[in-house]
Amino acid sequence: MPTKKETKKAAAAVAAATGPGPVPHCVWSNNNVACTNTWFCLSKEILGQLDASFDQAETLKMSQLAFWNDLAPANREIEAGSIADMLTKLFTNMLGAAYEPGHNFATASLALTGILTDPDRTVCELAAVVDEQHRFLNERP
Repeated sequence: MPTKKETKKAAAAVAAATGPGPVPHCVWSNNNVACTNTWFCLSKEILGQLDASFDQAETLKMSQLAFWNDLAPANREIEAGSIADMLTKLFTNMLGAAYEPGHNFATASLALTGILTDPDRTVCELAAVVDEQHRFLNERP
Protein backbone atom coordinates (compact mmCIF):
# COMPACT_ATOMS: atom_id res chain seq x y z
CA MET A 1 0.00 0.00 0.00
CA PRO A 2 1.46 3.38 -0.95
CA THR A 3 2.28 5.81 1.83
CA LYS A 4 0.78 9.29 2.05
CA LYS A 5 4.16 10.68 1.00
CA GLU A 6 4.21 8.48 -2.12
CA THR A 7 0.61 9.40 -2.94
CA LYS A 8 1.47 13.09 -2.60
CA LYS A 9 4.57 12.76 -4.83
CA ALA A 10 2.55 10.89 -7.46
CA ALA A 11 -0.09 13.65 -7.45
CA ALA A 12 2.64 16.30 -7.75
CA ALA A 13 4.14 14.49 -10.75
CA VAL A 14 0.75 14.39 -12.48
CA ALA A 15 0.22 18.11 -11.78
CA ALA A 16 3.72 18.97 -13.06
CA ALA A 17 3.20 16.98 -16.25
CA THR A 18 -0.27 18.24 -17.15
CA GLY A 19 -1.81 21.67 -17.65
CA PRO A 20 -3.44 23.91 -20.25
CA GLY A 21 -2.53 23.76 -23.94
CA PRO A 22 -3.23 21.60 -27.02
CA VAL A 23 -1.67 18.67 -25.21
CA PRO A 24 -0.77 20.16 -21.83
CA HIS A 25 2.90 20.50 -20.95
CA CYS A 26 3.72 17.86 -23.49
CA VAL A 27 6.19 17.98 -26.30
CA TRP A 28 5.44 14.94 -28.45
CA SER A 29 8.63 14.19 -30.30
CA ASN A 30 10.44 11.14 -31.59
CA ASN A 31 13.50 12.79 -29.99
CA ASN A 32 11.88 12.49 -26.54
CA VAL A 33 12.65 9.01 -25.20
CA ALA A 34 9.66 9.08 -22.82
CA CYS A 35 7.36 9.63 -25.80
CA THR A 36 8.91 6.92 -27.96
CA ASN A 37 9.10 4.40 -25.12
CA THR A 38 5.51 5.07 -24.03
CA TRP A 39 4.26 4.64 -27.60
CA PHE A 40 6.39 1.53 -28.14
CA CYS A 41 5.29 -0.16 -24.91
CA LEU A 42 1.60 0.62 -25.50
CA SER A 43 1.81 -0.59 -29.11
CA LYS A 44 0.01 -3.68 -30.34
CA GLU A 45 3.36 -5.50 -30.43
CA ILE A 46 4.01 -5.10 -26.68
CA LEU A 47 0.98 -4.34 -24.46
CA GLY A 48 -1.59 -4.27 -27.26
CA GLN A 49 -3.20 -1.02 -26.14
CA LEU A 50 -2.95 1.02 -29.33
CA ASP A 51 -2.67 0.46 -33.04
CA ALA A 52 -1.60 3.90 -34.20
CA SER A 53 1.47 5.45 -35.73
CA PHE A 54 3.72 7.48 -33.49
CA ASP A 55 2.31 10.75 -34.86
CA GLN A 56 -1.31 9.60 -34.47
CA ALA A 57 -0.76 8.46 -30.88
CA GLU A 58 -0.07 11.96 -29.53
CA THR A 59 -3.73 12.94 -29.20
CA LEU A 60 -5.16 9.47 -28.60
CA LYS A 61 -7.24 9.56 -25.42
CA MET A 62 -7.10 6.98 -22.65
CA SER A 63 -10.69 6.05 -23.49
CA GLN A 64 -9.43 4.96 -26.93
CA LEU A 65 -6.93 2.43 -25.56
CA ALA A 66 -7.81 -1.25 -25.81
CA PHE A 67 -8.33 -1.80 -22.07
CA TRP A 68 -11.02 0.91 -21.83
CA ASN A 69 -14.44 -0.69 -21.44
CA ASP A 70 -17.49 1.53 -21.08
CA LEU A 71 -19.59 -1.47 -20.08
CA ALA A 72 -17.42 -2.36 -17.06
CA PRO A 73 -16.25 0.90 -15.47
CA ALA A 74 -15.78 -0.82 -12.09
CA ASN A 75 -12.84 -2.75 -13.54
CA ARG A 76 -11.14 0.30 -15.05
CA GLU A 77 -8.90 1.24 -12.12
CA ILE A 78 -7.73 -2.35 -11.68
CA GLU A 79 -6.95 -2.71 -15.38
CA ALA A 80 -5.27 0.71 -15.49
CA GLY A 81 -3.22 -0.24 -12.43
CA SER A 82 -2.09 -3.41 -14.15
CA ILE A 83 -1.01 -1.46 -17.24
CA ALA A 84 0.78 1.11 -15.06
CA ASP A 85 2.56 -1.75 -13.26
CA MET A 86 3.63 -3.33 -16.54
CA LEU A 87 4.74 0.00 -18.04
CA THR A 88 7.00 0.97 -15.17
CA LYS A 89 8.45 -2.55 -15.04
CA LEU A 90 9.12 -2.45 -18.80
CA PHE A 91 10.79 0.94 -18.46
CA THR A 92 12.99 -0.10 -15.53
CA ASN A 93 13.68 -3.77 -16.31
CA MET A 94 13.68 -3.88 -20.11
CA LEU A 95 14.70 -0.35 -21.09
CA GLY A 96 17.08 0.33 -18.20
CA ALA A 97 15.36 3.42 -16.77
CA ALA A 98 15.85 4.47 -13.17
CA TYR A 99 13.34 6.36 -11.09
CA GLU A 100 13.79 10.10 -10.88
CA PRO A 101 15.02 11.28 -7.47
CA GLY A 102 12.22 11.07 -4.90
CA HIS A 103 10.20 8.62 -6.96
CA ASN A 104 9.88 4.85 -6.85
CA PHE A 105 7.69 2.02 -8.09
CA ALA A 106 4.74 3.15 -5.95
CA THR A 107 4.77 6.79 -7.10
CA ALA A 108 5.20 5.76 -10.73
CA SER A 109 2.34 3.26 -10.57
CA LEU A 110 0.02 5.73 -8.84
CA ALA A 111 0.81 8.58 -11.22
CA LEU A 112 0.42 6.43 -14.34
CA THR A 113 -2.82 4.91 -13.02
CA GLY A 114 -4.14 8.42 -12.39
CA ILE A 115 -3.65 9.32 -16.05
CA LEU A 116 -4.83 5.96 -17.41
CA THR A 117 -8.16 6.22 -15.55
CA ASP A 118 -8.98 9.68 -16.91
CA PRO A 119 -10.86 9.25 -20.21
CA ASP A 120 -9.83 12.65 -21.56
CA ARG A 121 -6.09 12.41 -20.92
CA THR A 122 -3.92 11.72 -23.94
CA VAL A 123 -1.02 9.39 -24.67
CA CYS A 124 1.14 12.52 -24.81
CA GLU A 125 0.12 13.41 -21.25
CA LEU A 126 0.84 9.84 -20.16
CA ALA A 127 4.33 10.19 -21.67
CA ALA A 128 4.83 13.46 -19.79
CA VAL A 129 4.06 11.67 -16.51
CA VAL A 130 6.36 8.81 -17.55
CA ASP A 131 9.08 11.43 -18.04
CA GLU A 132 8.44 12.94 -14.59
CA GLN A 133 8.80 9.53 -12.95
CA HIS A 134 11.59 7.84 -14.92
CA ARG A 135 15.12 8.73 -16.00
CA PHE A 136 15.97 6.86 -19.18
CA LEU A 137 19.49 5.82 -20.11
CA ASN A 138 20.16 8.68 -22.51
CA GLU A 139 18.92 11.39 -20.13
CA ARG A 140 21.45 13.34 -18.17
CA PRO A 141 21.16 13.47 -14.38
